[in-house]
This record gives sequence, C-alpha cells and structure tokens, in this order.
Amino acid sequence: MTKLRKFIIFFGFILIFILIAGSAYIYSQIDGSLPQLEGKRTLLGLKKAVQVDRDEQGIVTIIAESRTDAAVALGYVHAQERFFQMDLLRKNSAGELSSLFGELALDYDKRIRQHRFRDRARKIVSHLPKEQVAFLKAYTQGVNQGLKYMNAKPFEYLLLQLEPVEWQEEDTVLAVFSMYLDLQSSDGKRERTLDLLRSTLGDEAFAFLNPKGSRWDAAVDGTVFPAGKMPELPWPSATASTVEPPTAVVAKNDFLPGSNNWAVSGQVSATKSAIVANDMHLGIRVPNTWFRASLEFKVDDQRIKVTGTTLPGAPNIITGSNGHIAWGYTNSYGDWSDVIELKLNEAGNQYLTPDGWRSFTYVPQVIAIKDKPSEEIMVQETIWGPVIGENHLSQPIVYRWVAHDLEAVNLNQMQLEQAKTVDEAFAIAATTGIPAQNLMVGDNQGNIGWTIMGPIPQKIGQVGDLPTDWSTGENAWGEYLSASQYPKVKNPVNNRLWTGNSRVVGGEMYEKIGNGGYALGARSQQIRDDLMAIDHFDEQALLDVALDDNAIFLTRWQQFLLERVLTADNIANKPLWQEAKRYLSQSTTLQASIDSVAYRIVRNFRYEMRDLVFSDLTKSLKQLDESFSLRSIRHQIETPLWQLVTQQPDNFMLRPEDSWQALFAKALDSTLAEMTENQPLSEATWGQQNTSNIQHPLSKAVPFIGRWLDMPNMPLAGDSYMPRVQGTDFGASERMIVSPGHEERGIFHMPTSQAGHPWSPYYGLGHKDWTDGKPSAFLPGETKYSMVLLSY
Repeated sequence: MTKLRKFIIFFGFILIFILIAGSAYIYSQIDGSLPQLEGKRTLLGLKKAVQVDRDEQGIVTIIAESRTDAAVALGYVHAQERFFQMDLLRKNSAGELSSLFGELALDYDKRIRQHRFRDRARKIVSHLPKEQVAFLKAYTQGVNQGLKYMNAKPFEYLLLQLEPVEWQEEDTVLAVFSMYLDLQSSDGKRERTLDLLRSTLGDEAFAFLNPKGSRWDAAVDGTVFPAGKMPELPWPSATASTVEPPTAVVAKNDFLPGSNNWAVSGQVSATKSAIVANDMHLGIRVPNTWFRASLEFKVDDQRIKVTGTTLPGAPNIITGSNGHIAWGYTNSYGDWSDVIELKLNEAGNQYLTPDGWRSFTYVPQVIAIKDKPSEEIMVQETIWGPVIGENHLSQPIVYRWVAHDLEAVNLNQMQLEQAKTVDEAFAIAATTGIPAQNLMVGDNQGNIGWTIMGPIPQKIGQVGDLPTDWSTGENAWGEYLSASQYPKVKNPVNNRLWTGNSRVVGGEMYEKIGNGGYALGARSQQIRDDLMAIDHFDEQALLDVALDDNAIFLTRWQQFLLERVLTADNIANKPLWQEAKRYLSQSTTLQASIDSVAYRIVRNFRYEMRDLVFSDLTKSLKQLDESFSLRSIRHQIETPLWQLVTQQPDNFMLRPEDSWQALFAKALDSTLAEMTENQPLSEATWGQQNTSNIQHPLSKAVPFIGRWLDMPNMPLAGDSYMPRVQGTDFGASERMIVSPGHEERGIFHMPTSQAGHPWSPYYGLGHKDWTDGKPSAFLPGETKYSMVLLSY
C-alpha cells in the first residue's frame, strides 16, 4: 500500500510538472507572438534607418527617407500586428481557406476557385509598372522579416497547429481581390434574379418590382427616377399560386457592404478648407479591417506626411489626408459585371462566338484541405469568363467581371498620398485598379469633388441589368473608359456633396456607371437633408450627421401601424396590441436609440411584412431556379412593397392570407411574439436586439477563448436606413472627419483596435469611443513606444 501511495504521489508530481511545463510553453509561445514595440531591428531592403513610433492606442507613425523604405517598414509592422488577418485575406480570394479550416471551408473554396484569382494575381504582378513592382517587393520584404523576427509564430497558428506561409508579391493583389468579393457580386445573383422575374412574371409586373427610382432618390444632381406602376391585370399567373407557402423567415437586417461619405466646401467650413467625412460600412470583426498609420517620407526633397487607414496586406494609405487633400470612399454599386447566356452546339461541347464555334477551356484547380487529401476541380471557361452554372431554362451562363481583367488591380491609388488638388485626385481615380468606389475628395483650397475611382467598362448593345446573348457581337464590352470620359462633379452650387451607396447622378453619367444594385436612397437623403439644414460647418457638425439615428425612413411605417393596423376595433380584446400602440403613440419622432421599444416594433414589423407579402412568390420562383434571391433586390423591393400594403390590390394573386388585414395582423403578432418571448414588451428595446457581437474568427471555432479575443457585448444605437449604420457585427469600420491642412482638428473612430493580439497593451483601446460616438483624434497622439529599423 505504501508503494502504491508513493507511485500515485510520484505520478501526480509528474502530471503536475507536465501541466506546468505545457502551460509555460503555451504562455511563452503566445507571449512571443507579440509585436516588438521598442528597441532596434536591422532589416534587409532599407536604404536608411526608419523610425517607428506608436501612441497609447498603437497608432503607428513611420518616419522614413523614402517611400520605398516606408513600404518596407509598413510591411514589417503589418506582419507583426496582423499577419493572420493578412493570411485570411489572401486565402479568402484565392479559395485556399480549406488549408486553414479543413472541410468546413471546402464548398466556399470551390465556388471562389471559379475565378482563379491566384492565377490572375500573378498575371497582374507581371504586367505592373516596374516602380509598382518595386513597392510590392519592398513591402513583401518587410512583411516576411516582420514574421521572421517574431519570437514565436502568430498565436492563431498555435491554436490551428499550422505554420504560417511567407508573403508573396501576388498576395497583395489577392488582398485587393478579397475586397472585390466583399464589395461586388461574384455570382451575378442580382442579374439572374431580375431575369427570372421578367421571364416568369411578364413586363408589367417586372417593371413594378424593378422600379427605376423612388421617393427616396437623393442624387447630387437632383435627378429623380420614377417608381413602377401597379399592374392592372392579375399577377403572377394563377398556376404559380398553387405552391405551398414557405415557413416565414424574419430577415433581421438590410445591411450591405457600402458606406457614407460627404464633403462641404471651404465656402461653408470653419477652416476655409474643405471638410471630408467618411464611414466605410463592412462586417466588423476582431481585429478590424483597417490599421491606422501616419507615413512621413521624402519625394524630391519635399517632405510628405499622410495619415489615415491602411489595409494589412497592402503598402498604401487607403483613406486619409495629406495636408493638401482628404479623401474617402463608399461602394459605388455600379454595374461592373454581366451574365452572358451561351448558345451551344448539338453536342454541347462548343459555344457560339462572333468568330464562330469555340471549345471550352478547362483549367484544373487543386484545393489543399487541412488533415485531408487534396481535391481537384475543373474550372470551365470561355473567352468572356468562367461558366458559373445554368439559368432556369438550363442554359449555361458565363460571368463577365471587371475583377477578371488586368485593369482590376494596380497601385495607382498610392499617388493620392502626394496629390495636392481635387483635379489631381480625379486624374488618379480614372487610372486606379480597385473595386470601383465613390471617391469623395476635398482640398485645402476649399474645393470638393466626386468621381468613380476604379475601372469602368464601356458597355455595347443591350448589356445592362439583365443577361444577354453575346454570340453575334452586338452585345459586348468595349475598352475601359479613359480619364476624360469619367463621370465627375466638382464644386456644386450648394457647396455640399454626399453619397450613401444609392444612385449619385443621372443622365449620361448614370449611363456610364449603370445599376449594380443600388441601396435605397433613404440614407443618402437623410444625410443630404442634415447637411442642408446647417449653414456653417466644423468637424463636430459633421460627426453629428454621422451619428444621426433618427428613423426618417420608418416614420411612414409607424403611421401605417397606428392608422391602418392598430385601430380601435383591431386592438379591442388584445392587451399586447394596446400596449404596442401606447409605445408607438408616445412620440412622433422615431429613433433607433438603445432604449426604444417603439423603434424595434416598427422596424421588425416592416421586415415581417416584406417577407410575408413576397413569401409565396419567392417560393415559387426558387422552385424554378435555386439562384433566385429576394435579398439581392431587397432595397428596390421597398417601393412596390409600400404600394401593395397601402393600396391593397385584389389582383395580387400570391397574397399568403385571405385578406390584407389578416396579413397585417399576422405580421404584427409575429413581431410582438418574438419581442415578448420570456419577457414583457417594456424590456424588448432596440438595444437588446442590436447588441454588438464582434468576434475574432477563431473564437467561434474555439469558444472558450472568445472571452479573451472578442469585444464586449454592448447595446448599439443606429440601424441600416439612417446615417448611423450599425448592426450587431456590421457598421462603420471607421469614421473619419478631416479638413486637409487642419488635421489636428480631425476626428477618427475605429471599432476593436489596432491590435490583433489579445495581450497587446492597446488591445481594445479606442473601441468605446466608437460605440459611444465620442470625438477622438484623427492624428496619432503622443509617442509611447518607439523603435528604429536599421539598414544593413
């Protein structure tokens, strides 16, 4: 017994030692993956020493003698702070996420491999000007040395039990391709959905469901497009009404990658310079998409200082100010892709082109899968692009997309760092290869301007919103537009410009841009009206616009509920309806504030109504083509939805209830039932539903580490159809308000923080300013950490 006790004690000590040793190893690895903040480091590729300063929040200032040295240093810093994020960006667009996450990512990788972005990235790098290739090489050198000189690999790879792979020049192009995937359609779903609507419902119903404009139009040139006319004949066809109604699914939001930006000229600003405001709306995760930096370098003995956001994976400032100009972006939602219908020969192995029959090209793609054998797929291609499937008539369809061309990506955007005027920025925009954006720019002379930044293809024939046949040559893409052909607006008479992902201009400029799925203009209209209500601007006035959470868009839905649904007869013997009416009647001003019960009622009722009204139609169309997506046209559908619920026509044959009043009652009952599940209505506030859920990608896979990686859950004001766009994990990935030449007055918010490492001293710093809307400085603060990168 004594021997057994000694053995147990001995074994216990061994086990404790193993646990301590294992814990010490894990601790050392996690601690060793922190970035170096102070001291010195010698780097290959530097011509002269570079100083790297960080303030309390980790905002970086890089002081170099040349732009190339600044690129090396920025690459080094990006790798030390955010390498795993960079790895996700390149693997996301390359269709290589399965190498990190195994079979969970395999279906996604297969879809993305249709675009062969890694092959395209290599080709783009081989065609870039020598100067841009030199910047890519310098940045790549910096990245790989930043990774090399970490005392341990980034902690994410420890959890995944993988080794990080070095950066390549093509990976920066892949990082930009990931932004294409975020900001533009990769599958033509909207165009395919519109085609199914038109071919199934007929021209009259299609025009009604696909209106050109609405009462929410807010173009900067004042153009207004008409809404659709209610069909006079019964629609859809009676045969479509025989389908079984689907289970209603509540759509929780109408967020789309986009943004707000606006500018005021020096004629109405406190600085006499322009003031530019920008908040870019993206999915928000830990770490944030952007990394804040200030770069100082010399060009021809002139000292340049440019401050703003960078994208880890790319060597340039994305949005910011250089003392001469300030600039920002919103997603343009122009028509940058087209679906092509193929004509096949009898054997089905050739397709018709203007030059005759051609055989398909097949390109093998090998997908590496973590802990599994690799899989090979074949990508079927044509002269126009990859085959992406079949339409509802079993006709093969091809995707023509700007992202597939050499013009898609270049580093011309870097020239904005040195631009001095709005006109110079216009010229740069017309040659830049990025997903086409609404560029909002102002200069220190007080000028403001808007244009498209990114490649614009010239469309020939009937190419537009709907799929077309390109076999005769009558429909095609021509050359990309030249700088002189680009749409632009400069110094409007009202001294104000604004965009919010809706249509910006009409006429010939609109014809060049097209419609790739614009947002409803409600958000842009509210920004416009806020700007017009102010005579004189400073930075705080523009921040107030950015934080406007008044629900102007939903006011008519509030009145509809009060006047058409919550009538005296309808609420009799319904205590919950009576309580809802009290909340809606308390104030005529509806606001997406965290304590509002009324806002949550109105908002969710509208979503229920939309889903119910179109539920049977959606089900019947999905039976014809699985690619049908009401979500892809969700913004334009507001106009016909409002016409239907207010006019209540009898000729809409797919109404899912016997009467319109029954439909309204079902939507309200469902809304209130969800809000009062296990709680009284008084506790069902908007903040309760709209509580932040900002997570690190790994916290979902390894839940117990989420408490250290994720941001705290907090109720958030704002929503989709107002300037303060905010959802649980979507919203302003940054807010920037800056007047060029007066950067010290500027304001900047960013969720999460600079850091990608949870043990970083500035992990999470700045996040509360973002949630609370508290003004915080655009420029980096006082230096707290300083290091020097030395040249060999």
